Amino acid sequence: MSNQRSVGRGGRRPLMVGCSWDWQEHAACRSEPSDLFYGPEGEKPPERTDRERYALAICARCPVRDQCQKHATSLPETYGVWGGTTEASRLAQRRSRVASPAA
Repeated sequence: MSNQRSVGRGGRRPLMVGCSWDWQEHAACRSEPSDLFYGPEGEKPPERTDRERYALAICARCPVRDQCQKHATSLPETYGVWGGTTEASRLAQRRSRVASPAA
């Protein structure tokens, strides 16, 4: 992903310019329904846990998991399961980076 930069669009998710999405062609989730990776609004915690567990199992066997995870943490993606990470795990990761000043 060389020469990438974000371009804001009036509050919408940033558009990545100069970034390659070719890795998505090889993703294990490609043939799965998107609602497996993005839960419905108002989803109950036990349902979310089951859905995320199933999605994470797909991520575990994905040949492009690292690229997907890098994408999710560099944007950052705030919704859904990406690269073997959940919304909660990425949020915790972002919070720990903020709490731990760079050396």
